[in-house]
Amino acid sequence: MKNIKAILLTAIITTALFGAVVFSACTKVSCSSIICQHGGACSKGVCSCPTGWGGTFCDVAAITYIKYANNAFTPVTIQTTAGESVIPVGGTFTISGANGTVLTGTATTSAAASELGITTDGGIIGNPINWDINNTFPVSDTLIVPLNVGSTYFFLRMTNKSSHDVINYYVNYQFPYGQWYQDVTVPANGVTYDLGYYLAYPNSNVQTQSSNTAIYWTAVSLPFTTNQLYTVTVN
Repeated sequence: MKNIKAILLTAIITTALFGAVVFSACTKVSCSSIICQHGGACSKGVCSCPTGWGGTFCDVAAITYIKYANNAFTPVTIQTTAGESVIPVGGTFTISGANGTVLTGTATTSAAASELGITTDGGIIGNPINWDINNTFPVSDTLIVPLNVGSTYFFLRMTNKSSHDVINYYVNYQFPYGQWYQDVTVPANGVTYDLGYYLAYPNSNVQTQSSNTAIYWTAVSLPFTTNQLYTVTVN
């Protein structure tokens, strides 16, 4: 009887020990065959990935964003490897891409005087302002890229409050450099019109001619900051 009890006890202990060994072997996961990329670290068979990477082996670049902010005084047409869009004045345009990839393209001001019925290419009068696009998608979150116009240019607006239409105007009149003539009509209706970008100098000026041949001349005073503008009022 004692021998039977001893045999049973031995069997129970053996079964318990074997079960423990099997359970431990089944639940222990090894990192020996797992290679985590881009600086990831393996723990209990799972890759812990650094910011900007995901996937089973940290091999998938995170999707992040680049946001372009139009700080100019006209719409901006932006053309990139990800597509084309027109950014309204004060608006933004956001593009998504894989962390670390490069976005290239161009952006340019557009439709500065469309309300005056200008039929030049893109509705532009004055100088088109251009930007080269070459930005890398960030590791995380959003990269904000401001589209600013430098202090070497100013944006011209005109309000004609007189009784005669302005039939043309000069910017930087009689300058040996930077003089710009525009055969553009600005109606005598008191509305303020956008007239585009022109070179900025300490002594810049605007000269207008009205339909009654009257000449109006004004000195342009500028702060020489980014995104500067000046409004000429013809009385």
